[in-house]
Amino acid sequence: MNPNPTLTSTPAQQGRRNLWVLAVFSFLRGAHNSIYTVIWQPFVLSLGASMPTLGLLNSLGGLNGVVTTLVQPLGGWFADRLGHKPFIIVSGFAILAAYGLFALAGGLDIWSLLLIGVIFFGISAISRPAFSAMTAESVAVEQRGRAFGLIVMAAMIPGVFMPILSGWTADRFGYLNVFALMLALEVLGLFLIWRYLREMRRIQDKGITWRTGTFAFFRSFIPPKGLVGFFCAVAGDSLFWGMGWGILYGMLNKNYHFTIMQLAIMQCVMSLTWVVSQIPIGRYIDKHGSKGMLIFSEALGIPLMLVWMSTTRFEIFVFSQILFGLTASTWVPTVNTFLTHQVSDNERAEAFSRLNTFRGVIACFGPAIGGFLYKWGGIRAPLIANLIGIFIVIAVLIFFVHEPKKDSRLQIQD
Repeated sequence: MNPNPTLTSTPAQQGRRNLWVLAVFSFLRGAHNSIYTVIWQPFVLSLGASMPTLGLLNSLGGLNGVVTTLVQPLGGWFADRLGHKPFIIVSGFAILAAYGLFALAGGLDIWSLLLIGVIFFGISAISRPAFSAMTAESVAVEQRGRAFGLIVMAAMIPGVFMPILSGWTADRFGYLNVFALMLALEVLGLFLIWRYLREMRRIQDKGITWRTGTFAFFRSFIPPKGLVGFFCAVAGDSLFWGMGWGILYGMLNKNYHFTIMQLAIMQCVMSLTWVVSQIPIGRYIDKHGSKGMLIFSEALGIPLMLVWMSTTRFEIFVFSQILFGLTASTWVPTVNTFLTHQVSDNERAEAFSRLNTFRGVIACFGPAIGGFLYKWGGIRAPLIANLIGIFIVIAVLIFFVHEPKKDSRLQIQD
C-alpha cells in the first residue's frame, strides 16, 4: 500500500478519493448532528430554560447564529489562501468542546453553561466554506450537483436510524450517555480527515495581511454584484424558517408533550425521504439548472406550514416529514450548485463564506423572534410568520434570481 497516494495519483483520482473521504466524514458528522437535532431543544427545556431562552441560544450559536455567522468570513478567506483541511480540523475540536460543555451542563443541571457551549458550537461553522469548496473541486463542473447530493445524502443516512437509538437512550438512561456517543463519533471523523484527506490545490500566499483580512471580513457582509437577489432569497429563507421550523421540536415537546422517541421518529422519516430523493435531484440539477428547483423547493413549504398549523396529532406530524424531507433535499444541494457555477475556482471558499455570512446576519435572530412569537401567540404564531416568509422568498426567486451560465464565473473582488 502506498503510504502517500498523492505522489502517484492523478488529480482526478485524488479528487474521487477526497470526495469519498468527505462523504464518510459527512456520514459520521451527520450521525451526531441527527441526534443533536432531536435532543437539543427538549434538553435545553429540561434544564429549566424558557422558549424565548431556547430561541436566543439558537440565535447565538445555532444554524445561522451570530457566532456561526461571524467565524465564516475569515474562515473562507483564509481557507482559499492557507488550505481547506486545517479549518475542518479546527471545526472538529470546537464541536468536541461544545458537546463536552453540554454534557457538563446536564450533569450539573445548570442551563447557563449551555451559553459557552453554543459559542463553541457556532465556532465549528468555520469549516463550512472550506468543506463546500473541497466538495466542488473534487469533481468536474458538470458533476457538482451530484457531488453535493452525495455529501448531503451521506450526512442524512444516519438520520434514518440514529435518532431512534438516541431517543431510546435519552428516554431510558438520560442525556449524558447520548452526548458521550456524539463525542465518540466526532473523534472518529476527525481522525479520518487528519489521516486521509489531501489538499487538491497548491497553497499560495495571496497577500495575507491584516489590511486584506479586515477588508475581506467586512466585504463578506455585502453580496457580490450579480448575486444580490440570490443572496437575499437564501437569507430570507433561513430567517423565516428559523422562526417556525427552527424551534419546532421545542414547541411540540412543550405544547403537545411529544417524547424524545416521537421526535426521533419524525427525524427518521424526514431523513429517509431526504436520502431517497437526494441523488435523483442532484442529477436533475446538473441537467436542468437550479432556479426552477429553488422555487419548487420553497413552494413545498406552503402545504407543510398549513399542516403543522392545523393538527396536533403525532401521526400527521410524522407523515408531514416526508414533505419536509423533500423541501430540504431540493434546497440544500441546489443552493450550493448555483453558487459554484457563479464564482471562480480560486475564490470558491470565500464565496461560500460570503453567502453564509450574509445569510447569518439576516437570519441569526430568526429563532429568537420565533420564541417571542410563541410566547405571544402560541405555536401557530411562529408558523404563520414562516408561511408569510415563504411567499416573500418565492417572489424574490422569481423576479430577482437569474440562472447562471455554465461558462461564466463572477470575480468576487468587488
